[in-house]
Amino acid sequence: MGRFTKRVGSFDSPHSIEDTLQVLFSGVAEQLSIPSPTVSEPGVEAGVHLSRLDSSGLTVIAGNKIDTYFMFYIDLTPTTGGCTGEAYFDRRMGAITRWMGNAMGLTGGLSLAFQRSSVRTRGWTIA
Repeated sequence: MGRFTKRVGSFDSPHSIEDTLQVLFSGVAEQLSIPSPTVSEPGVEAGVHLSRLDSSGLTVIAGNKIDTYFMFYIDLTPTTGGCTGEAYFDRRMGAITRWMGNAMGLTGGLSLAFQRSSVRTRGWTIA
């Protein structure tokens, strides 16, 4: 991904990548159409689902086969004391015209999950 179109913030996790992925999933699960750590493709009907959940991070897509309302990325990098991560959307928050509440719920849910798990954020914005 590399280029941050709409950066949400970064974080430092004292946990392994595997444990941090569990924290990430718990932070986004409420916004998913089916709250399961299952990776899938958009369907005919619009929904919010995971399209990536692996050691490189997590991606959430809102939309259907035809229209993508937004994509939310978290990229992970291992460190000696756990891992670090960057979170960003594929577009500015103001350019999200459908399901903005879900977009805000993703960043807010992650913020709460981070607080519960001793993950430190840097420059984290919820909206």
